[in-house]
Amino acid sequence: MARVAEEVLSYCSSCRLDLRATVVAMKGDQIIKVQCKTCRGERLYKAPKGVTDPSKAPPPKTRAGRTASGEKADHSVGTEWRNAMNSHRSRPLQTYSAKLQVSIGDRIAHPTFGEGVVLKHIHPNKAEIIFEMDIKTLICGGPKTG
Repeated sequence: MARVAEEVLSYCSSCRLDLRATVVAMKGDQIIKVQCKTCRGERLYKAPKGVTDPSKAPPPKTRAGRTASGEKADHSVGTEWRNAMNSHRSRPLQTYSAKLQVSIGDRIAHPTFGEGVVLKHIHPNKAEIIFEMDIKTLICGGPKTG
């Protein structure tokens, strides 16, 4: 049974598709009004195409992945940064310079972005570095030789 502020699958007459919508108003157990999550339009609830009983409508699909325990998988930059920092914690922290030669996995201390880890080289003199808040492409002295 749906409740107010819950997501349901509903036919949007404006978008002309079955889309996710937020329940805005109910009368007893019946959904009266919904707001389309795509066009943000508020309208009377219409069951998805091909569904005659709204209680048997399939739940809306979400894009978030799930872990084995059923929790949402976290793929944020901050999480990936923590994983990279933990896996390369044995490497020394080097101060960033545009002339610094780096290898994949090197830990870098940047004056603006903080600590980061080199993810890959972008030929010939750039490196992709993951920081806590973002992934940046920075100029460097190229890959280490020898």
